Amino acid sequence: MKGYDEFKSVAIGCDHAAFELKQAIKEYFTKKGFEVFDAVPVFMNPIPYVDTAGKVCRKVLENKGTLGILACGTGIGMSIAANRHKEISAAILYDDFTAEFSRRHTNANVIVFGARTMKNEDVERRIEIFLSNEFEGGKYAERNRLLDEPDI
Repeated sequence: MKGYDEFKSVAIGCDHAAFELKQAIKEYFTKKGFEVFDAVPVFMNPIPYVDTAGKVCRKVLENKGTLGILACGTGIGMSIAANRHKEISAAILYDDFTAEFSRRHTNANVIVFGARTMKNEDVERRIEIFLSNEFEGGKYAERNRLLDEPDI
């Protein structure tokens, strides 16, 4: 599968609301043989989501072949924080359709989940869907290029 070939490692992080979900996702990727960087290895309350998103995004940008994974209560805060970083395309995988098309059309390099809005089995299925698809390029690559230009 394309995603399993392209991504060799994951950088994962969460806020305090999503620590348990992050642990489950970490276990999932470890069992699949991925190298896992955990930006929040120990639970604290609070865990500032902006700092966590920054750590994960820096890992993604510095290490080719690394997929970023973020989780917070709804996924919204992490998504906003991640997308503030140039060359980061973070997508909340809130259903199976978005899991597929966030890969095929936007080539997301960070995927985001909401611990208070999603079940663990839904998250795992959406990761599988995301990784089993590949970026289509073409007109979608042109759209992505435009996002990185100033003053859009």
